[in-house]
Amino acid sequence: MGLKLCSFILCASISRAGISIVLDPHATPVERLAASELTSYLSRMGNEPPVTAWAPQTGSIYLGLLPADIDADSRHFIEHSLAGQDADSFVLRTANRRLVIYGNSPRASLYGAYQYLQSLGVRWYYPGEDNEVVPNAYIRIEGYSVRHVPSFHKRGIIVFPNTQGLDDLIAFAARMKLLGLHSSDGYDAAAKRIEARGMTASLERHFFGDNFCPDDQAQLERERKRLIDFASQLPSDMHEFFLWVADQFLSPCASPDYAGYNVSDLVLRFSKEMARTLDQIRPGARFAFLSYLSTWDPPKFEKPDGRLLLEWAPISQSFAYSFVDKESVVNTQLRTNFEKQLHMFGPGNTQVLGYWLDDTLFSRAHYGKLPYNPEALKSDLAYFRHLGIPAVTTFGIMTGRDYFLQHASPSVFLYPALLWDVTADTRSVMHEYCRTYFGDEKAMAIYDLIADADRMVTVENGRIGGENLNAPAFLEKVARAASLTTALLERQTSPVMRARAARLLAEVVSRYVEEHGPRN
Repeated sequence: MGLKLCSFILCASISRAGISIVLDPHATPVERLAASELTSYLSRMGNEPPVTAWAPQTGSIYLGLLPADIDADSRHFIEHSLAGQDADSFVLRTANRRLVIYGNSPRASLYGAYQYLQSLGVRWYYPGEDNEVVPNAYIRIEGYSVRHVPSFHKRGIIVFPNTQGLDDLIAFAARMKLLGLHSSDGYDAAAKRIEARGMTASLERHFFGDNFCPDDQAQLERERKRLIDFASQLPSDMHEFFLWVADQFLSPCASPDYAGYNVSDLVLRFSKEMARTLDQIRPGARFAFLSYLSTWDPPKFEKPDGRLLLEWAPISQSFAYSFVDKESVVNTQLRTNFEKQLHMFGPGNTQVLGYWLDDTLFSRAHYGKLPYNPEALKSDLAYFRHLGIPAVTTFGIMTGRDYFLQHASPSVFLYPALLWDVTADTRSVMHEYCRTYFGDEKAMAIYDLIADADRMVTVENGRIGGENLNAPAFLEKVARAASLTTALLERQTSPVMRARAARLLAEVVSRYVEEHGPRN
């Protein structure tokens, strides 16, 4: 959470003359990347390119280390601020007219470098250089005394390794302080590129079959063998396994011995068997029970043990409402069952797998693209934070280069921003986005109309509730948004701004639904 420990930041600046960035001679590749990113962006902002110095040489910005002669107050501030905090926590501190960017880990120092650039006005709204905002601005050193601690320890997105523009997506994720990208398949293909950006690569995918009747020992042994063979090929430092059952509704066991078991009982029992199997080849490893489709109900008989994690995947969520909004029957039922499972597993052993950035889900619903309901998104994440859940990820399967060439969906940057600081003021973020990305803060009125329209159309259970699609109020909002966006496009003079306005227009008109689209 971005907790400020000072009452203000004095925005003093130095000249555009070159400065030096000081690194430890043994700096990690991630810390060297941080210095490279600072050099690149500070140069693009109109400053003379910084040079890299190696301690004990001195300089203007200390990255990942403290100056040897740092004053006692600054040393105490940094050490006290970071003690016992998340590994991704960092501090920006001015000490004797030098800026110290220091984190609890090399990745945290990288995040600190990005936060410093943000303090100078740099913004990353979507993947790709053409979606960046890089102002002409002086380097600032004076006036910093701030600590940043993330609201969630694990902050991720699940993508395919063959996603178009994967490298742009990886760079964007790092700059937005996501902890990792979770490759849904082809782990080796993506892991090196992800880890080079300082993030953690992990694997989440459907792996097992659909038969979990305990009587079928032959099937159980086959699954054990498949797991051992597969896990032996994965990195030795991987100790959390998110390998899911078949992507379908599962049937109860026909055996009379398990007549009272619901599907959650069967899958939980199977998950414990897989955890025991992993423990034989990778002691201490943990295995995730996926709460999804057939397994949202709490188990009646089986109980989790210490080797299991709970991964909750509420694909049927109603995106017109937050999980805490009692107006949604679907969300209320999901939340009720989730909290019962949460009580069994414990918040610290739980990960949420959301669908906020899952373009495939909304494409199947034939309504728009990613929904724009910032208050519901913030409310969802605040709910998980309040429950003490440390890990949140989302599907983002097909949200690649083609998507960002055609749409301007704020959830893409609001999601990571809120994962980092769940108290962030989304309205202020959106006003700044409209002012810097489109060059016109009046674009906020367009997004307000989109939000109103999206709240009128219920997308839940992967389908669209169409009762309002032909309502005059809905059509008026979309038509008004389209008219305002057309006017914004016509006012733009630069090719970059015209392209951005055109993407916003595509975002608006995607709210019109063809008659053959599925309805509830």
